Amino acid sequence: MPLSDRMLKELMTTFQGELQEHLSTLNKGLLALEKNPAPDERANLLSEVFRAAHSIKGAARAVNLKDIETMAHRSEDFLAKIRNGNLCFTPEHFDALLKTVDAISNAMTAHLRGEQIPDHFMTTVLDRLDDTSSSCSSAVMPSNSNPSPATPTAAASPEPAIGQPPIDPSAIQTDETIRVRTAKLDALMDGLGELLVMQMRMEKLLAQTKALQERTLRWQKNWRKALPYYNRLRRNHLKVDKTHLSPLLDFLESNEQKLKALGTDHKTLLDHLTIDCNHLQIVTDDLQNGIRSVRMLPIGTLFDLFPRMVRDLAHSQSKDIVLEVQGQEAEVDRQALELMKDPLTHLLRNAVDHGIEPPEERLAAGKPRQGTIRLFAEQRGNSLVLTLSDDGRGINLDAVRRAATGRGLFPPEKMAGLSEREVLEMIFYSGLSTAEQTTDLSGRGVGMDVVRKNLEQIHGSIDVETKPHIGTTFVMSLPLTLATSKVLLVRVAGETVALPMMNVERILHVNVVRIGSIEGYPVIYAEGRPLPLVSLANVLKLPEAEKALPPDAKIPVVILSVAEKRIALRVGGFLSTQQVVMKSLGAQLRRVQNIAGAAILGDGQLVTILNVSDLMKSLQAKSFASFGPSIITKEARRWRVLLADDSITTRTLEKHILENAGYEVFTAADGQEAWELIRSSEEGLVDLVVSDINMPRMDGFVLTQSVKGNSQYAHVPIILVTSLDSPQDRLHGMEAGADAYIVKSTFDQRELLETIERLIK
Repeated sequence: MPLSDRMLKELMTTFQGELQEHLSTLNKGLLALEKNPAPDERANLLSEVFRAAHSIKGAARAVNLKDIETMAHRSEDFLAKIRNGNLCFTPEHFDALLKTVDAISNAMTAHLRGEQIPDHFMTTVLDRLDDTSSSCSSAVMPSNSNPSPATPTAAASPEPAIGQPPIDPSAIQTDETIRVRTAKLDALMDGLGELLVMQMRMEKLLAQTKALQERTLRWQKNWRKALPYYNRLRRNHLKVDKTHLSPLLDFLESNEQKLKALGTDHKTLLDHLTIDCNHLQIVTDDLQNGIRSVRMLPIGTLFDLFPRMVRDLAHSQSKDIVLEVQGQEAEVDRQALELMKDPLTHLLRNAVDHGIEPPEERLAAGKPRQGTIRLFAEQRGNSLVLTLSDDGRGINLDAVRRAATGRGLFPPEKMAGLSEREVLEMIFYSGLSTAEQTTDLSGRGVGMDVVRKNLEQIHGSIDVETKPHIGTTFVMSLPLTLATSKVLLVRVAGETVALPMMNVERILHVNVVRIGSIEGYPVIYAEGRPLPLVSLANVLKLPEAEKALPPDAKIPVVILSVAEKRIALRVGGFLSTQQVVMKSLGAQLRRVQNIAGAAILGDGQLVTILNVSDLMKSLQAKSFASFGPSIITKEARRWRVLLADDSITTRTLEKHILENAGYEVFTAADGQEAWELIRSSEEGLVDLVVSDINMPRMDGFVLTQSVKGNSQYAHVPIILVTSLDSPQDRLHGMEAGADAYIVKSTFDQRELLETIERLIK
């Protein structure tokens, strides 16, 4: 009975999925066999690829795709001869079989478009198999082969019934699986979003109920305080007019009973609501984790595409390249997996074409003949980090400069002032390429803008490092799941906005007197490193009123990071962190600068989720000064540090470090001069002292004892920075009253700045 159109369509969809799995097995198996594995592994691989070809043949017959059936059958015959020891594997054999795998894939693509592959195309593929088969039929099997004489050839294989794909018992899986359309998963995700909103509403309702109970408890407490007066009035009311007072006393007595009942009802309601809220959270978390796990796929499903691609590209350019892959078991959201295909393809093609040198060039440079490309995946927290590196010639920064100047991106005089990091960033500019001639592949620059755009679309980032004649490394970071996002809610110019937590490195409150300046730009120091401080309201072009702040005021700051870039944003205040389902802005607002999407909170409030990569671009496009903090400080002063050291070189170095960190620095050549400066200071005290120990006239120990022994200056922190690192010296310094002890042999400016920041309150 002929199949209906609907049934045929469903059958073709099923066959397409099955075919992709078998083709992947063939690709991986043939590439593994090409590396000449050990006999046992070779036998297993031969069985796998044979079974895959056999399954394709039977399944293609079931859906009446004769061309695919024929090519699979001939491949099966070819592999059967090798399994039986009648053929040996040669490079020509691998090429012929892999070309056949490609032809089957192309034929399926044509059928899905309602087309047929040309007859001569299939004839060419089959002739190639016949030619390679006949050219090696009398060859001897390699010593590491493990033929199985008992294995039947393809001709002796049992043929499945018409309309049924072959069933291989060894291929039957115990797990029960079904194929689910991605649209259905997306619908489940939308439903989960509504459930998360309901959970947030329940949590808010629970908080409101707790607040109501607290009000009732305070009411009861106040009544208990007034109860003695009520009782006294009740006892003495006989002396007054009963007509007017008795109804009031009766009412108060009735209210006491109702107040007790109200407290009991509140407690019962709160208990039930807490149970329901906790249960809803458990259900929501389980459902969220379940949907997330269904959406997750091993990154290996993507990585499996690349060994074959690298092999073919390397052969086409007469290069010897091996692709090493690790971390295939790491899982990531399917949407992220799809969007990562093009970026990784671009990077790998670039590495083959422009990164890895020809064998002769590598040998002349003292490198191994074979170039190596490494692709590594690992999970770090809630992110998946992909590292792609090659041991090739590296990126030619001079060529990047010439290409950027030639395209008019930067004038030559400005180009000369750019750092290597800034020049390296130019490879991500659209259309920028250092390739001297156009090929079917690309230079380092072509397509790199696509790499970054695709990563940013899934809120990921990319960073690159290169060393001449050593190689290039790309590090890509992307969220494990796009189903839900954890965000930090902040206030900005009276509005609530959300920042993805995967980009939030740190939140803190910074004293306004600690805001420094470098080249006129406001900066703060975090972990000893200067960070530009910008107003998020100004970046988003939101109106923000200037207000005067006292010197001891602190402003909320969030430090964001994308790849190796970091920025400090001043916000109006921190609210909370929440797990939300991010919604797109719709087709009309597909790409809004600085906005990644939106989310609905439990109270029904709609908040925008900011795109941190866009924020970074906005800051790069304009001067940091234009985004400076809109604050006015009253009588603000910088923290004052006294630096005592008899070495002018050390004093100059430490003074430079401290002034760049925003401190006002005074210097002294020895302890005596430092002590005199402290006592003669017109404004009173310095805020902190950094001192060497071995100095003329007065050493650091005596200086510390003098400062700490004077009640007027005893609270001033003292840091001893010295080359004396014995336990006795440390003990002597602490006994003298030093607050910290830093050894010069392990001196790190970050350690010094962090110690100062810890001691100055």
